[in-house]
Amino acid sequence: MIRRAHVIGMGRLGRPLALRLESLGVRTQRWSRVAGEDTLALTAWNTAGDSDAIFLAVPDDALASVVEQVTPGIGPSTVLIHHAGAVPSEVLKVPPIQRGVLWPPMTFVAGQDPDWNALPLGVETANGALRLWSRQLAPNAFDLTSDTRQALHLGAVLAGNLTAAWLGTVEAHLTQHGLPLDVLAPLVQESVATALKGKALDTVSGPAARNDRSTLDRQQATLAQGSAAAPDLPLLHHILTNCILQHHGYDRLPPFQATAEAH
Repeated sequence: MIRRAHVIGMGRLGRPLALRLESLGVRTQRWSRVAGEDTLALTAWNTAGDSDAIFLAVPDDALASVVEQVTPGIGPSTVLIHHAGAVPSEVLKVPPIQRGVLWPPMTFVAGQDPDWNALPLGVETANGALRLWSRQLAPNAFDLTSDTRQALHLGAVLAGNLTAAWLGTVEAHLTQHGLPLDVLAPLVQESVATALKGKALDTVSGPAARNDRSTLDRQQATLAQGSAAAPDLPLLHHILTNCILQHHGYDRLPPFQATAEAH
């Protein structure tokens, strides 16, 4: 379906996307909003009427303005595609059959090319040909609706960004005791790998899973002393511990009482 394409944005996603397209035999023109060594300035944009697809690999807050610049002059069979998890497809000001969202729920690292054969790729489009072609781009492509994409994006934030934030809070706690976070790496990696197989709460071990109230009481007493480095840790511990207790049918902890030191 896609033989000629433009990729706008040569950042963490755009550059490996252009390379992937070229590896699939797609004649690809690279563009950037800023002139670069191997890109053209977007101000030089003239027409994309001869292309099968335009991939907008730009930041979420830049999509609307870039769409305004590139949409005039595109052909009736050109598909406009963005890659943002939380931005509605309607930001692409073309008929539904001419637009799509190809969103990988994945963090791209600068300078590292992803494994496209293993990469998950969410596809939201009314264009059946684009949906089929996306399996060439990423064999693990799967269909999404507008609603399920929003739900998955929130899930990605909760599982990805907030996991990193939680580990940062734990790191602050350990640092004040002169301990490095990386000593827990094997434990965390094994726990996450096991949890991702499904029924995550069933895989949890530790004092909450076995309803060890003596240990939980001691931990809460320690956390109640407060920490300027991790002031939210007592509340986060209380909430997540209750999730485990409730899942296993045990009584929840007493209502959380914030202390002055904890703030």
